[in-house]
Amino acid sequence: MNCDNQLSFTSSLNTKKNLKSCSLCKVCGIDNAQLHYGTLCCVSCKMFFRRNAQINLNDRKCIFHGKCDITIKSRKTCRYCRLKKCFLVGMQKELLRASHNRQGTRCKQSLNNKITSSASFIYPIDLLKNDRSLLTTEQWSYLSNLINLFNVKFPVSDIHHLLEDQSKYPMKMRLKMATTNMLLIISTMYQGVLPFIKNLSHFQTLSLNDQSALIKRNTRNIGGYSGIVISRDVDIHSSPIFKTGFPLIYGSKIMDNAIKIYKNADNDGTLIKLLMPVLVFSTACDIIVMDENNNKVNVSTDEYRLLSNEKKILDIQNFYTEILFKYMIYRYGYQQASLRFAALIKTSLDQSMCSLNGREVQKHKQLMQTIVKTTEQSLILQDDN
Repeated sequence: MNCDNQLSFTSSLNTKKNLKSCSLCKVCGIDNAQLHYGTLCCVSCKMFFRRNAQINLNDRKCIFHGKCDITIKSRKTCRYCRLKKCFLVGMQKELLRASHNRQGTRCKQSLNNKITSSASFIYPIDLLKNDRSLLTTEQWSYLSNLINLFNVKFPVSDIHHLLEDQSKYPMKMRLKMATTNMLLIISTMYQGVLPFIKNLSHFQTLSLNDQSALIKRNTRNIGGYSGIVISRDVDIHSSPIFKTGFPLIYGSKIMDNAIKIYKNADNDGTLIKLLMPVLVFSTACDIIVMDENNNKVNVSTDEYRLLSNEKKILDIQNFYTEILFKYMIYRYGYQQASLRFAALIKTSLDQSMCSLNGREVQKHKQLMQTIVKTTEQSLILQDDN
């Protein structure tokens, strides 16, 4: 009996040793985690939890609705999501040592004052104080509005409902309708472009001619680029509509390129959303094909006339580029931000090339012409009112 007890005790000790041995932190994913406050976590997350466990999450907000991905690189960017994940993986504030909770009245009052003070102004993302100087309050406001504007204006829910409705039909009927439904999905994606652009405050300050020119030049690529985020949100590429309808319309080569762009695009959808206004205020993000006589083949001369105030448009583009890059430094540090920014530009160029190849497809060409024409008419009607 004593032997059994000894074996049980030894087994228990071994189990505890195994739990505290090298493993992954359940909060940020780094290795060499040990058992702290009820779950496996690293020293950094342990200290973070000890400092913040008493904070009421109801007093804080996250600009991304509590969906920040907490990793070793991003764990310091959003206190709300990091603390929320600490609780989700099983960390218990009741296990904090009593010595950490026993503080003098003066210290408690000081802590409460700090918490109250920090809660009185809510940043879109809770960053380290010594980092906040990079983005101004105005830039934070624009960043927050851009993310919300994209989420509201691009019809992700409409496409999701369309995919759900199609799943109710028999497979034979779905295959017959695949081409029509794929074109409908693409058209729906582009429907968010104009509402997004029109609600950009800087766009509203431009002349009607410059607004129309930017719409003509950039709508095709902006719609295609936004499709990366939308496709991820609704998982389009795994749907029978895409697998059947897309190659029937565009062919297997363009389909392979589209999937490659989708897979190689940055996993951080926020970066893609923040690049959107940079593309909007590009004087030309379309790829122009020239013939032997240096004449434009794929665009009209009228479409690429001189803008009335190119300097102003470039200044606006620089304004949004600065917001994007400063945010990337927050999230990933300067070196990673530089690499990711270069990758974002490459993805946009790849998307432009894919859109250029898509114009050779008659159905796509007709669809784009209709969308651009409708968009221009909407701008004219808005100006008349």
